[in-house]
Amino acid sequence: MSAFQKAVRWFIKLSVIMLFAIGSAYGQSTTVLRAHVPFKFEAHGISIPAGDYQFMLTTGRRYLSISGGQISEQRIRIITTLGGSSIFRDAGLVFENYGGKHILSELWIPGKQGVLVSSTPAAHKYDRVIAMVVSPAPNLTGKQIFERTCKRCHGAGGQGNPAARKFFKANIPNLTSASVQNKSDAELREIISNGSRKMPPVEIGQPHVQHLLDSSSVEKVIQFVRTLKKQGAH
Repeated sequence: MSAFQKAVRWFIKLSVIMLFAIGSAYGQSTTVLRAHVPFKFEAHGISIPAGDYQFMLTTGRRYLSISGGQISEQRIRIITTLGGSSIFRDAGLVFENYGGKHILSELWIPGKQGVLVSSTPAAHKYDRVIAMVVSPAPNLTGKQIFERTCKRCHGAGGQGNPAARKFFKANIPNLTSASVQNKSDAELREIISNGSRKMPPVEIGQPHVQHLLDSSSVEKVIQFVRTLKKQGAH
């Protein structure tokens, strides 16, 4: 990293708004990022192995909760917020790299500010990991979530939308069929959360701000899909 890049990074870290002064730009809802971290890392002295994790900013943005992989949930206090969100178009995690030893330093959310978890003045490299934003839909039923996400391809009754089949040139599964209904909840959960073949992970939101479904919303969708079995029996 050049001296100029280091100066820019330290300028960003110095141009912060203290966490307790966060305004409406951040809002009060919980934000969750999901990421695969390909290397072992530390967060406030806690050693965490490589793996798939969820990074949740708690209400008020005072703590960062890390869960998943082989660890029990870890709660890390946030130092402060960071300005300059336009530098990062995607959600992401920034790790300080000391000769191969990685320390979680920053977390960024698209269109919002970042948060600083750890920082040292020593010379080192930075490694960034792209993350996906996970957004809960607490006020929606499984049917409502289905209608906002799955209906356009699978149809209102789950038997498939002919127009979608033609557009994507794909055989869209009939959700009322035995081949789908006989799948376990774990299999359906994997498809909804991570996608399958031509189907991407299920997302919800506004046209230009889409988020992955949180675990609670995924379970609601699975429960609704199970009700479609009765419709396919006729």
